Amino acid sequence: MNIQELKQQRKVHFIGLGGIGMSALAFILREWKIPVQGSDLSENYLTPKLREKGVSYFVGHETKNIAEDVSLIVETSIIKTDNPEIIEAQKRNIPVITRANLLALIMREYKGITIAGTHGKTSTTGIVSLMLEIGGFDPTVINGGVIHYFGSNSKVGKGEYLVAESDESDASFVDLPSAIGSITNIEPEHLEFKGYAGCFEKQKECFERYVRQIPDAGICVLCLDSPEVEKIYEKLKSSKKNLVTYSAKKSADLVVKNIRMDASGVGFDVEFKDGRKFTNLKMPIYGEHNASNALVAIAIGDFLGMDEEKIRKALATFNGVKRRFTKVGEFNGAAIIDDYGHHPTEISTTLKAARALAGSHKVICIFQPHKYSRVNSLFNEFCAAFLDANQVIVADVYSAGQAPIQGATQDDLVAGIKKSGHKNVVKLASEKDLAAIIKPQISAGDIVFCTGAGSITYWAAALEKQLKDS
Repeated sequence: MNIQELKQQRKVHFIGLGGIGMSALAFILREWKIPVQGSDLSENYLTPKLREKGVSYFVGHETKNIAEDVSLIVETSIIKTDNPEIIEAQKRNIPVITRANLLALIMREYKGITIAGTHGKTSTTGIVSLMLEIGGFDPTVINGGVIHYFGSNSKVGKGEYLVAESDESDASFVDLPSAIGSITNIEPEHLEFKGYAGCFEKQKECFERYVRQIPDAGICVLCLDSPEVEKIYEKLKSSKKNLVTYSAKKSADLVVKNIRMDASGVGFDVEFKDGRKFTNLKMPIYGEHNASNALVAIAIGDFLGMDEEKIRKALATFNGVKRRFTKVGEFNGAAIIDDYGHHPTEISTTLKAARALAGSHKVICIFQPHKYSRVNSLFNEFCAAFLDANQVIVADVYSAGQAPIQGATQDDLVAGIKKSGHKNVVKLASEKDLAAIIKPQISAGDIVFCTGAGSITYWAAALEKQLKDS
């Protein structure tokens, strides 16, 4: 299929439409006036936005959802072959493509800029997108989170560039046509994907392939603070001359220094290998890790010819991505924060930012583990991830359809976190109990940090009212 054939589809049906990545593509197709519909197991905060754009949204996967005018179906990599909509598509010979196939097809119309890595992709993609927007490039954007500046997880621009968050969960990022790329870090994740076969080495090979295929006319921006990324750089630096490195700790092409944080956000300086310096840069978001993420955007903006003034303005304008350390409520002067962190490195990094912001006040972390397979493979790392929290409240595992794994349950995590040295760990029987647990102990300046990739975002959104009503 080519882009002309895509634009001539009678109607495109998305299985798993409510997903952040799937909905972004649906928004893009609607901007191109392609009829779109889709289904998912439940509604979420994206559903009203989709309906506003004329997208029919069905709750539940059923044969009847595949109307006579559906001519193409888009599925995610987690959809199973026994899905009734897939069975109906096969019965009627309706073409079925993956989300990654569709993204690659769309990207062929642009010069692609992709952000890869295990953590930090969504925020980094957001910063890069705004860098190009402020730089006057009017990019098309497809992100794994709602960028506050755009009010959406996607944007159709008139420029030649498309900025996209890439997905390592099914190795599809290797197949995206990328003129410019970046890797923020590499750690074991999604090893349950059949293409990785539980092997981290196979996953690392995919990242190496991704770097190799970036054309000489572009650049690939690599974080030397990630040991596995550094290994790829050392292996390829003699043969690929378009690698740009960044770091907060080592000598690199761009180095972030003097990171500081206060209530208004994070400030930092950047030193280039060629001797240039950008001092007193400021972003109205939190976390030292975001100063590092900003280096990717600075490197790309600099490569595209943006001057310091526009780079500085872009950073100062970026006000974050939904579910990335997003304040969703307040009670008695304590901030309620919603965060998507579901990997131990993400959690420990963001808790460090919360601790720096809270100072001597309390950080109460509510954690909803996501997938038994992830808890099982990273159990020890999870147990050690909460040291910057004064209290950890552990919810049951959000299974995402997986069967329980012995040794990776809620009880196992509670015991493991305690064993790692944390003295204040609470097992959460139900999200309805949260207000009663938290209310007696929070005061002005505290941070209530809700983290996970499952349903905890809805708990965070409802918590302020529950605290006021209890």
